[in-house]
Amino acid sequence: MKIDSRSPTAIDFMQMSDRVARLASLSRQWERFDPTRIAGSVLDALLGLLELDFIGLRFSATSHIFLRVSTTATAPKDASALRVALSAVLEADDRQRGSATSIAIGADRWQIARVSMGAVATIGDIVAGSRRVAFPDQDEQALLSLAAMQAALACREIRAQSERLLLDPSRTDELTGTQLAESEHRLRLIIDTIPALVWTATPDGMVEFVNQYFLDYIGDTFDAVGGLNFYAIFHPDDRDNLLSTWQRTMASGRGHDVEGRIRRKDGEYRWFAFRQNPIVDSAGNVVRWYGVITDVEDRRRTADALKASQAALAASEQNLSLIIDSLPILAFSARLDGSADFINKQYQDYVGLPAERILDWGYIDCWHPDDVEPMLRRWSEDLNSDFATNRGRIRRWDGEYRWFHFGARKITDANGAVRWFGVAVDMEDLEQAELALKVSGTALRTSEHRLLQIISSIPGLVWAADTRGGTTFWSEQYLAYAGMHPEDVLGTGFHDHIHPDDRQRVIEFADATVKSGTSAEIEARLRRADGHYRWFLIRANPFHDENGALTQWFGVNIDIDDRIRAEAQLHQIESELARMTRVDTIGELALSIAHEINQPLMAVVTNASTCLRWLSDARLDVQKAREAAERVVSDGHRAGDIVMGLRAMVDKSPPRMERVDLRRTIEDVARLVRPELQRRSVALFLAGPDMPVTVWADRIQLQQVVMNLMMNGAEAMSDIGVPSRHLWVRWTIASDDQVVVRVADNGSGIVSGLQARMFDALFSTKPGGLGMGLAISRRIVEAHGGQISAANQEPHGCVVTFTLPLMISEATPCR
Repeated sequence: MKIDSRSPTAIDFMQMSDRVARLASLSRQWERFDPTRIAGSVLDALLGLLELDFIGLRFSATSHIFLRVSTTATAPKDASALRVALSAVLEADDRQRGSATSIAIGADRWQIARVSMGAVATIGDIVAGSRRVAFPDQDEQALLSLAAMQAALACREIRAQSERLLLDPSRTDELTGTQLAESEHRLRLIIDTIPALVWTATPDGMVEFVNQYFLDYIGDTFDAVGGLNFYAIFHPDDRDNLLSTWQRTMASGRGHDVEGRIRRKDGEYRWFAFRQNPIVDSAGNVVRWYGVITDVEDRRRTADALKASQAALAASEQNLSLIIDSLPILAFSARLDGSADFINKQYQDYVGLPAERILDWGYIDCWHPDDVEPMLRRWSEDLNSDFATNRGRIRRWDGEYRWFHFGARKITDANGAVRWFGVAVDMEDLEQAELALKVSGTALRTSEHRLLQIISSIPGLVWAADTRGGTTFWSEQYLAYAGMHPEDVLGTGFHDHIHPDDRQRVIEFADATVKSGTSAEIEARLRRADGHYRWFLIRANPFHDENGALTQWFGVNIDIDDRIRAEAQLHQIESELARMTRVDTIGELALSIAHEINQPLMAVVTNASTCLRWLSDARLDVQKAREAAERVVSDGHRAGDIVMGLRAMVDKSPPRMERVDLRRTIEDVARLVRPELQRRSVALFLAGPDMPVTVWADRIQLQQVVMNLMMNGAEAMSDIGVPSRHLWVRWTIASDDQVVVRVADNGSGIVSGLQARMFDALFSTKPGGLGMGLAISRRIVEAHGGQISAANQEPHGCVVTFTLPLMISEATPCR
């Protein structure tokens, strides 16, 4: 029967023949391969020939599955889950060999085919998988069986060769050839499945073998690490150290350990411990190097976390020591018998002696001689109680004795050790003594450790909360301020204590702070016992245990109401001062302003007269009379605009932020001050983009800045010749979305040494000047998000530059 080479049957036949030929050619490559490399070769070939999603192979002598997964979109993404599913298939009844079934991973399912390696005595199984519903068809099943048979024959041939090599009569009494071959086969499988990177190298460092686990980890072939290619898998930062260590190890001929990072097949670098040992001959020469590389990433991370925790604990202890040393009282701790084992820095500074002179019983030398006996007697009486008090005089560093009140409490720690913790408070001033005794007594009655003593003396409203932000403690000062009881504020009960307008903002702040686990602060109003609200700065800080775990939150609320009210008054004063400055400036321009208003008023009179003349003419010309009347209206509006502008500049209305055309603002100010500049023989030049330049600003404040800078420039040129008095105002748009305005004159410039004080309040170089113009200008510019500066320019004169953010939306500046 003749087959047409162009028919589908002929094409399928040719494709099948090509696949069979390619599989047959594999056996010629396996002559020097071991079973694991044969397995890898078969899997790589079948994965491409059959366009599979995955394929695996397991030898009967091991539970390890040699696995290949394609990079197609239909391939499984979780290799670990795939190995578990394939293990279940391979553990199934032997009668299922050769039959098709399927596996599922999550919501995805793959058709699989399982074939044995060997017809009678199988040495393993091959499992292939594909999303194709018809997989495997007859041809695919045949190719899988052919490949499995070829691999089985090749593995048996390798084993037979090993057995023939072992027929040496001198060793038959130790181990039969078959047993040795099987032992070597099992050993190779064990080495390939060891969960570590195993390798061997020649005496000169050429890698000649790595196990399959090594290749699976790096996701590459032996060629990628064989010979001297292994350095490419090292982390670039570790490469030089690892290679130099390896060279020193080879030169020494002794084993050595080192750590470095190796790139995994997914590109991630992990830390490994490199251990290598040589095999030497009878002469002591290295004949081969053997090494194992084990993953130590988790150990290193654990060690790093431990170091960070220890550092945090040390910092916490240091902070506690600093706080105790900063307390304005003499703090101490003592053993059960009364001998001191700790003296804070304040104590040492007060008596002017180092700690070693005061510890144990040395502190008695600092007492007044007349007080030693009664104080020791009182101390011995209190040793058997839980609380001790005393009164006596302590010698200050300058020799003066001052009366102190002593209070101490006996504390037993978790280990059963008993210590006294106490303070000595200066009683010389009765008022200070009573306050100190009250704070000390409250702390000693309500606390059994140092932290609560510190908290009780903090000048603020102290509180504590659990890890979720629920209140667990309010200081007595806080409860007294709010007029509340402890049970009223536990959990989230404190919310009613917050001003209604601030409540939601504070709650959101608390939630965000708890999530971040970091220190934070916010300003809000808190209700006092009489119902009055005051502004407070609320600060929250996390507290961690010795393991670094967050255990609770501590915070303090500091009263800033007076500061905020003072700032508000200051802003009001500054606003009024700015207005008065504008009034003062307009007063200086009175003559020019009168001239500016007089022009449209004279035009009104002239045009009104013309209109009357046309109306009284016998030859009444209505059109000309109307035109004259329209000019009267226009000139009236122009005069009104000038008056309204002046009124706005002296108005007390609060600042109003809006879209402002900076170019028009500069031109309006220029029109207002130009007559005054002409009177001073100053030529004014304006230069900038011929388009609106929009900023988000208060129009009146912006006019004040421009007018102040123009008038300052004009006044700076009063001492130079008339022909050369020039004033330039230039505005440009910078690349960083900023508008840059420069006001320059050609006057005498800034006096050397005074440039740094140009914008200071109450500083002026003008006779009779208030020194507030530039200071107010700076505050206005900075309040608008800009900056202002002044400098001399060549060959003479001064230039003042200020910037403002350019608007990018209807109501939002660039920054």
